[in-house]
Amino acid sequence: MSFEAERLALKMWLDRAGSRWEAFQARLPTLPTRWLVLLALGGLAAYAFFLRILHLLNPNHYYILSHDSYFFHWLARWVMAEGGPPSSLVLTEDIDTLHSGLAYPLAYIAKAISSVFGMPSADALDLVSKFLPPLLGIVSMVVIYLVAAKIYNRRVGLFSALAWAMMLHAIFIGAGGYVDRDGLSALLLMLGAFLFYLSRGWQFRIGKRDIGWLLAGLGVLSVEGLLYLEWSFVGPALLLVVLAVYFVVRFLLGYSDLLKTEPSLVRRLTSAISEVNWRTFALIVLGNIVAASFYHQQATSLFNLARAAVRTMGQSPIAEMSGISLGDILIYGFLLIPIAVGLYLAWKKRSEGSIFFTCWFLSLLVLSLFARRVLFYATPAACLLSGVGLAFLWDWGGRSWSRPLLKRLVVVTVLGLTILFSFVIAYNIGSSPRMAVHEDWQDALTYLRDSTPEESLIMTQWNWGYWILDLGNLDMGKRRPVVDGGYYGWDTGRLHDVGLAYSTTEPSEAAQIMEKWGADYLVFSALDLAFAAPILGWARLDEKYDEFPEDSLVIRSLNGEFESEGGLKRVYPEEPSPEGGYPVVILRLTQAGQP
Repeated sequence: MSFEAERLALKMWLDRAGSRWEAFQARLPTLPTRWLVLLALGGLAAYAFFLRILHLLNPNHYYILSHDSYFFHWLARWVMAEGGPPSSLVLTEDIDTLHSGLAYPLAYIAKAISSVFGMPSADALDLVSKFLPPLLGIVSMVVIYLVAAKIYNRRVGLFSALAWAMMLHAIFIGAGGYVDRDGLSALLLMLGAFLFYLSRGWQFRIGKRDIGWLLAGLGVLSVEGLLYLEWSFVGPALLLVVLAVYFVVRFLLGYSDLLKTEPSLVRRLTSAISEVNWRTFALIVLGNIVAASFYHQQATSLFNLARAAVRTMGQSPIAEMSGISLGDILIYGFLLIPIAVGLYLAWKKRSEGSIFFTCWFLSLLVLSLFARRVLFYATPAACLLSGVGLAFLWDWGGRSWSRPLLKRLVVVTVLGLTILFSFVIAYNIGSSPRMAVHEDWQDALTYLRDSTPEESLIMTQWNWGYWILDLGNLDMGKRRPVVDGGYYGWDTGRLHDVGLAYSTTEPSEAAQIMEKWGADYLVFSALDLAFAAPILGWARLDEKYDEFPEDSLVIRSLNGEFESEGGLKRVYPEEPSPEGGYPVVILRLTQAGQP
């Protein structure tokens, strides 16, 4: 059969398939569009919620995700028990007791549930920790739908909501047990951004005066206040970046368009700036300047943090402050196709909504080159661009094909692959032992909680500090780590000594270091081997190593070669080493190390 004959046969098959589909649609009962949209949105909400709790069905890990989430869970426990934050929470100049992510909502909702249903406090907190983040994710999805439907149409709204339901970043920050600040912060940031954008058309008058711009500005400043309470100046700063980039880009586009029709420079400037809601933006900037002057110490800390991120070019030893890689971009998966289409349409058609979403996405994408965590906050814009791109692909080529079946197969294929990918990722989201506490570490933390004195001080590298703080304690404010991600903090001196305790070949040297910091126990984990380079960097050894030396204390302990020497004794596990060594080892300081 010739190529032309094959093409005609394919066209005939598509025509017949399209006719059958239309006949099938005609036989379906007709529902009002409003009901169809509500059913579709309800189905998307159920699908999104299921994806965000799917990893809870995986028995291989503890349900809480990410190191910082364990801190917020611990802080929520403290608030429930003591009625407020610990008095020692402010241990560094740039940490404030109120900047606590989901800790306060978790604590107060859990206290209410415990009071109403008679549930034990710990069980109520675990229940809220599992289901509050997914619920915030559903609220975010509904907000995205409503805004996209208002700016474009219902189809773009539903496609944008679907993208939020299955995009990996959105799943992660809304997953059950992810009680870090990102899910709530992303919702607040999008509310502030949408409020600013939509206020362009507001007309609220008192007498003859329009106060729509004033209400919008005060609304955005209120959202910034909530972001500040949750995340210091970092949250408001990210929102301000999004608004500022859009303001500047929209002004420049308006000015360039007037170059062809308006000869007067002054009139070009005034006309261009009048189109970008300048009064609202000016009020927001003024409010931020006033806040920064009142809290200049924290504003200075934020400035220093940003300057350090630029200087290191995303090479910070702190994971969230390191820059993104190609892998972080590829996490978008098949949705990169509609995102790219959405960006192209923004450049080609210059619709207001697409310009706004593009400025939002690209500005935070650039910032994420210096701090990976910022990419989470580009997710709403990525979903909206995906919705625009998917809607375009769904309608694309309508004039050239007699039936829309083939063109829509492309969209259906992209969505089908993304849905399959999202299920696999969602189920395995806590499978990495660095992301959630697996059985080996759970057993070790149980030993610390049940078999060590309450006032014990525990030395390990900072990644596991929050695990010890939360799961290693029955009582609040008892066992604590020498270093962690920020509560008890870290400094170069402590990190240097922790690195030496890991890499030393003399157990007595590690014992001396423990004595110096008052540590009672030293914990090593097989997971530490993946962090050998930064830990060895802390130690600042004369020789450069990428892996721990074979005779280092950490390797000897994990291999089962170390039992008692130089003032240290292995107390966990107690049984002889199985073939392949131990996954977690706990050493106890028995006496002062000898020089």
